[in-house]
Amino acid sequence: MINLKILLALVQKEIREIIRDRVIILMILMMPIINLVVMGYSVNLDARNVTTIVIDHDNSLFSRSLISAMNNSGYFNISVVHEEIVARRKFSLGLVKILVHIPNDYSKGIITDSNSDILVETDATDPSTTANALQTLQYLIENTEYRDSYNYSSIANDSSGKTNVVFRKWFNPKGDSQINIVPGLMGIILSIMPMLMVCLSIVRERERGTLQHIRGSGVSPFVYLSGKAIPYVMIGLLQLNLMLGISVTFLDIPMKGSYSELLAVSSLFILLSVVIGVSVTTVITNQLQAMQLLSFYFLFSNMLSGFLSPFEAMPQWSQWLGNLIPLTHFMRVIRGIMVKGNSITLMGNELLHLVSVLLSVIIIGYFLINRRWAKNT
Repeated sequence: MINLKILLALVQKEIREIIRDRVIILMILMMPIINLVVMGYSVNLDARNVTTIVIDHDNSLFSRSLISAMNNSGYFNISVVHEEIVARRKFSLGLVKILVHIPNDYSKGIITDSNSDILVETDATDPSTTANALQTLQYLIENTEYRDSYNYSSIANDSSGKTNVVFRKWFNPKGDSQINIVPGLMGIILSIMPMLMVCLSIVRERERGTLQHIRGSGVSPFVYLSGKAIPYVMIGLLQLNLMLGISVTFLDIPMKGSYSELLAVSSLFILLSVVIGVSVTTVITNQLQAMQLLSFYFLFSNMLSGFLSPFEAMPQWSQWLGNLIPLTHFMRVIRGIMVKGNSITLMGNELLHLVSVLLSVIIIGYFLINRRWAKNT
């Protein structure tokens, strides 16, 4: 038989403890609002403004008409060039998702009723990013050709050429979503696990009073935190190798790039995750707060990193926020190395961001930890 009086007393006690904890109250009120507003506006599966380079060899009124139609559709963020070298480099780095080659006989094909081919190359690493844009492009080419041939019928003698669209998928010809998802999952796991484990370990020692004894023994905060961090960096590297073995052996994920480069970048990212976890312990007092704060960080970073929805589909302010998140850049690097075979020397901007964030977090965390260590543990 349930004693309702005791049950009510326990409920009242728990409510009082929650109300006393200002950090928990702030999380209860603010986290759902921030998540709902930011994610509601940011997550969108209909990718627009897909980065596109048009290589216009025709440079005619007809080719400019097609480019104008692409711009007006809202699905393409277009740059027009006449040489392929720069375009090819940006394409291999993932800075451009679509390359459109307009041949030098495009206008001739419309006027003289002869065939011509438009080559469309796509980065198929994430097929969902370009799917709607490619369907729109197919329609625009056909519709623009018909309209222009009709407008210039006196020149074309009521004839219209037939432009064939030739699609070529790079890096993932079969459109297998696993090739995009699995490396992203590896990045998420390496972001979550080391950070969560080191954070809970430090908070647990603080709750049990162990940290007070360590502090009293004369150990410096740097030595203590280094001793806590190193094992979790090693655990992260172990997880990386396990995931790589499973991905390549059982899931048929390609490993086209250098393993040593992937190991080096992953070590940097794991260290960054551990340092963030250590820094979080300076603003929380118990494991519940740690779980609440880290769950908010994980959800925020997963949604805005481009893992669950195309990065190009997010509004500009969401992309700006997403570019501040380390996971966004690490996923670009790990996909670039594994799927595209890129060298880290070609992904300097991503590495620079990771190093910058790591140094910033180390400096901020150092002052916060020393201040808390000097006051109390």
